[in-house]
Amino acid sequence: MQISEILKDSIIYPTKSIKSSSIFMILGIIVGIFSVMALNLEMFEGSLNTGIKIVLMMIVLLMSLVMFFLTQGYSLDILRQSIQKSDQTPSFNISRQLSNSRKILVVNIVYFILPSIISFFLGLILQLWIVPLLGVFISIIFFLATTMAECRLAKTGKLLNALNIVGTIRDINAIGFEKVFVTILTISIVMIMSVIAVLAISWYFSSQILTSVLIGILGVYLLFFSKRAMGLLYSER
Repeated sequence: MQISEILKDSIIYPTKSIKSSSIFMILGIIVGIFSVMALNLEMFEGSLNTGIKIVLMMIVLLMSLVMFFLTQGYSLDILRQSIQKSDQTPSFNISRQLSNSRKILVVNIVYFILPSIISFFLGLILQLWIVPLLGVFISIIFFLATTMAECRLAKTGKLLNALNIVGTIRDINAIGFEKVFVTILTISIVMIMSVIAVLAISWYFSSQILTSVLIGILGVYLLFFSKRAMGLLYSER
């Protein structure tokens, strides 16, 4: 598939899985509204204000964690279906999706720590001026490798396979570095522009509730969009 075909398919994908995306969007909106409530309790006075705020913040934190793990786990299923070039919506399986999210968390931690360690040791042995440049280059490579690692995890379900850094680099080469880089860059630009648009709308209307609703909808849409695109891209290897 051409990059334009991948993006076109990915943009409309969330509308194909409207039932699943709607559920996660509603959950995101609820979390956002609770957050606004917790941060705007000036109407209460004294200890009641503090007590209610603490309870609400705990509820928001719990709901946010549940929302995060479920959406991350579900996103791995989207990757898996997309790698198979299936238009079917992944089924809900809480135990599987919680297991998925734990694996994704491990992958992201490992691929975040490694470039930091490499940059640190390079800083000890190289001249100061070149270290930031190498750091940026290493970060880009590992960012691309992280996306490939998640795809490998989605395809095989095996954490060790996802942590095979050499394998992820080979996947990038198999697809084509330029194609991987341009696709991910385009996805990132679309996501950044979408967030800016939402922030602009929210600023114009000066409504925290509207902001919560828009972020809840946009966050889920962009997650479905990006994972679909990465799955279709990985299917090209």
